[in-house]
Amino acid sequence: MAEEHLYSITEAAEKLGVSPATIATWIRLGIARASRQDELGRYRYTNADLVEMERRFQERQARKRAGESPAR
Repeated sequence: MAEEHLYSITEAAEKLGVSPATIATWIRLGIARASRQDELGRYRYTNADLVEMERRFQERQARKRAGESPAR
């Protein structure tokens, strides 16, 4: 079985078309969550993490457009 690729914050940002600073903001807002950490304690993201991040961000944007306060 092939090992799942784990993305760094920079790679995750590239894949999602945002900056690493945006991912850092999403982490603070609770939008982004890493499912893994490497041996040095750095967060690593799976493809499923990236899909979930995008979904949560889109939901947050939809709430903002609808005039609701975003959930944290």
